[in-house]
Amino acid sequence: MSFGRGRGQLSRGLVIGLAHEADAAVAAAAGTTSATAGAGFGRGLTEFGRGATAAAAASASAADVPSPPASADAAADAKPPPAKFGPTFVPFGRGAPRPRLEGTGDSAPAAPSAPAPAAPVAAAATGFARGFGRGLTPAPSTAAAAGSAAPPSEAMNRLSVQQSPRQEVPADANAGPARRPARRPQVQRVGPSDQRGTAGESISLCTNFLRVEGAEHTVVYQYNITLNPHVDSRMMRDRLVLGIQDEEFQRVTGRVVSGNCLYTNRPLVRDSVVYEVASGGMRVAVQLQLVGQAALSSLPSVYNMIFRSVQARMDLVQVRRNYFNPMLAEKVSGMEVWPGYITSASQVDGGLHLMVESSCRVVRTQTVYELFQCLGYRLDAMNDALLESTVVTRYNNRFSRVDQIDMSKDCTSTFERCGRQVSYIDYYRQQYRLEIQDPHQPLLISRVKPTRGSDGRLIEQPPKCLVPELCYVTGITDEMRRDFRLMRDLSKFTKLSPDRRIVELRKFVQAINNRPECRQLLDAWGLRLLEEPEVVPARRFVNERVLFGGGGDRGALVPVSVGQTSEFKRALADNRVLIDGKLLKWLVVYPAREERIIASFCETMMKKCRAMGITVAQPSTVALPNDSTGNYQQAIKNNFSTDLNLVCAVFTSQRQERYNAIKRLCCNDLVVPSQCLWTKTISDPKKMGSVAVNVAAQINVKLGGALWGIEIPYQRFMMIGIDVYHEDKLRSRSVTGVVASVDQSCTRWYSRVAFQRRGEEILNSMRVILHSQLVRYVNNVGSLPETIFVYRDGVSDKQIADVQQKEVRAVYEAISSFGAQDYRPRLVFLVVQKRINQRLLLQRGTGYTNALPGTVLDHTITRPDMMDFFLVPQHVNQGTVTPGHFIIVECSGGVPVDEIQQLTFRSCHLYYNWAGSIRVPAPCQYAHKLVYMVGQNTKDEPAEAICDRLFYL
Repeated sequence: MSFGRGRGQLSRGLVIGLAHEADAAVAAAAGTTSATAGAGFGRGLTEFGRGATAAAAASASAADVPSPPASADAAADAKPPPAKFGPTFVPFGRGAPRPRLEGTGDSAPAAPSAPAPAAPVAAAATGFARGFGRGLTPAPSTAAAAGSAAPPSEAMNRLSVQQSPRQEVPADANAGPARRPARRPQVQRVGPSDQRGTAGESISLCTNFLRVEGAEHTVVYQYNITLNPHVDSRMMRDRLVLGIQDEEFQRVTGRVVSGNCLYTNRPLVRDSVVYEVASGGMRVAVQLQLVGQAALSSLPSVYNMIFRSVQARMDLVQVRRNYFNPMLAEKVSGMEVWPGYITSASQVDGGLHLMVESSCRVVRTQTVYELFQCLGYRLDAMNDALLESTVVTRYNNRFSRVDQIDMSKDCTSTFERCGRQVSYIDYYRQQYRLEIQDPHQPLLISRVKPTRGSDGRLIEQPPKCLVPELCYVTGITDEMRRDFRLMRDLSKFTKLSPDRRIVELRKFVQAINNRPECRQLLDAWGLRLLEEPEVVPARRFVNERVLFGGGGDRGALVPVSVGQTSEFKRALADNRVLIDGKLLKWLVVYPAREERIIASFCETMMKKCRAMGITVAQPSTVALPNDSTGNYQQAIKNNFSTDLNLVCAVFTSQRQERYNAIKRLCCNDLVVPSQCLWTKTISDPKKMGSVAVNVAAQINVKLGGALWGIEIPYQRFMMIGIDVYHEDKLRSRSVTGVVASVDQSCTRWYSRVAFQRRGEEILNSMRVILHSQLVRYVNNVGSLPETIFVYRDGVSDKQIADVQQKEVRAVYEAISSFGAQDYRPRLVFLVVQKRINQRLLLQRGTGYTNALPGTVLDHTITRPDMMDFFLVPQHVNQGTVTPGHFIIVECSGGVPVDEIQQLTFRSCHLYYNWAGSIRVPAPCQYAHKLVYMVGQNTKDEPAEAICDRLFYL
């Protein structure tokens, strides 16, 4: 069987030199990797270490929350453009970067409290064309030109009322004129010359994308919004603008508001106009200034504004950019589950589509005040439980993130409102008719991001003050996740089957069609949403297999088909491991009262090791009088020797600090692999055999063995995985992990980590780490790799351009550091995104099922500005499978797209902690396990002597 375009036999790269790697050091991962894996490969065995000052709010309304004053910060300077690298590195950002639409974010508007006179329309339209995108034209002057109209500032000043001015960040006196904020660089499309693959079996898939028709000739008009007096509440600002009662304004049926911009499908009567709106006993002047016009088809962000406005008219509650329905909430064990939708409109390869994903939001019936009572008002415990979490205020169904707990202020504190001091108790009594029971409870602080004005200055927004008694906690805790019954009940709503997802998608379309106001808005913009989801042709890789160790008349290698589910748990117990790790001297430390269980388990595990082809000797055992951390540490130190292969610590309970202490001692000080077990896992006689197989397999890879291999189509091949872990909630420090295969068959791995402070680039550390891994590869294989695949995990859409610019450059610099002029390996650098909302479903008769592992889609719903594809790498038993999204940000050497896709799928089978495929390529999961252990448990870089083994599994 050939791999693709004449690449020869698939197994030729694996067989070469494999017999000489029997003593090689390789390890595998421990922990959950997929929805089907449950507790991962060692299901049930577990490496279980994880296991305000008062403020001004003059324009407060029914949606307002009292806010303390905010301090001003200096405006940030724009970053200089990155430099090009090397003759073989493709320069980043070919041509001019695609501009980004200004003023369309969700942040509060950045208009000054005293509006300046309107600028000429031509100049405004020119600036609009620079920031709005392609296809822009200057706005034509209407009959009443801006120059002949009365200055907007005069009309607004006549309507002004007493209002505390917004705090504006002063510009540096020596900085000169304020500069426009730097636009984010765009990703350059790179990839193989054959943009679509052909290998595999042809199938047909149903997606969660709805085709959107129309809008080819629709024109968008953008207006800047300025309010006098300024209104802090974004929801109130939108309501004021859309509620303008002027007859000419109401005739413009296509109106959407985002931040400080109004977008319409028709021009208003004048290019600059001021309307008066009454709000809560006060008058507000709303100035609308035309900026420019453009074709709707060139503005993907406006499509999302339109569909968000549609959902707002469906009486859904907005949570960030998603919408949920609290009226249809289901009650589950003291919690409410709000159903809702995640939507995204975009121009994909198949044209304009709307992605619709069913989602839910879990809201607890417990208030923050009740949570504080359970925690005994201990500030450290309250911070751990609440900081960076989201709370909801049920009186207005608004969600806010908690950034601080202010113990110095309570509900008796006052803030300025309409020129007088008002306490929080009186405010909520007057505004919402709510009586606060405990006036001395501390306040929650939710910071609001600063906005940037049209002149480039940052405008600070005052933070919000929230009363714990009126806030409800959202989300679930780690303790709740360990509650099997609770998670089973929640899974009925959180893990929808493919059939139910299609039903919910059709309900979404029907809800829009049944609402006249929703249809009216879509008709005004010339849009039509098709009712049936998009069906596309796709492919599936079949007949994939893994290679186990042979012996006797079975030959050197035993190929095993992964089947339709890509799982081979039975084959692991029935076959010999690929490389024997040799467990010759190991130490077991356990509480004395568990001696009978330990003896039985050790005997069972040694039998399983011999059946799997793992050399094992009788262990040395140490019985402890109790399970204190100090006893474990002292026993390990007293019995340690340089020829010790493994330390096995058996615990009777899960305690994080004890687990961390054992891992730090073994990984950093003694430099010996360790295995932690829980007596509850190994005490069941019925499950002891299967648990022993899992433990034996895990130990074998920690000692440098390998359980199985894959077929690789290259003679000299290297695979690299990169991931980043943010150490704490403040993200003050991050850990970057790089794991690379350092042998031909991808069975030996070399792992390194580097620490960075907040905002520090990982460029330098990556260059040094990759150089050391290439050196290790040369020492093992004898030559440098000819083909390198890099998988980068943990990258959002906003970070892809930085990865393409900086991290790809670091790889090339590590390659060039060898000084060989003729060394130019083929490099494929892929970004891996696993937290996505796209779904691929397989239609079976009248119903739908999950797409099978190996399903790949590289057209229609992919991005036109990137070389990307979707891959279903695993099988799931519950809910709907989530494909992986792979974006090629660098491809040199002409590697065919079929090989990239198929090798990516095969690499998902190399994670030794699960006998099957996982969600991401194995090196990505290894890098994730590495940085998690270092960031969460050991808190320090592991000793280099242990880095050639997968000690972190």
